[in-house]
Amino acid sequence: MSETGFYIFAVIAIIIVALLLRHIVTCLMRTVVIVVLLVVLAAVYYFFVGQYDPEMHDAVENALQEYKNRH
Repeated sequence: MSETGFYIFAVIAIIIVALLLRHIVTCLMRTVVIVVLLVVLAAVYYFFVGQYDPEMHDAVENALQEYKNRH
């Protein structure tokens, strides 16, 4: 293979590798973003929704019962 052929092959190989890396990095970035969002949603659920407060539960149940009795 002549030097020109080698350089053409090298340029084509670099372009293909760059396209593959761009695709792989894009997929990895999407995966990282999705994992971070899932962790944030899990933390929000745990800290704000998942905690069971018996007093709040009783207050909501009493309010619902009162509403049903009125209507």
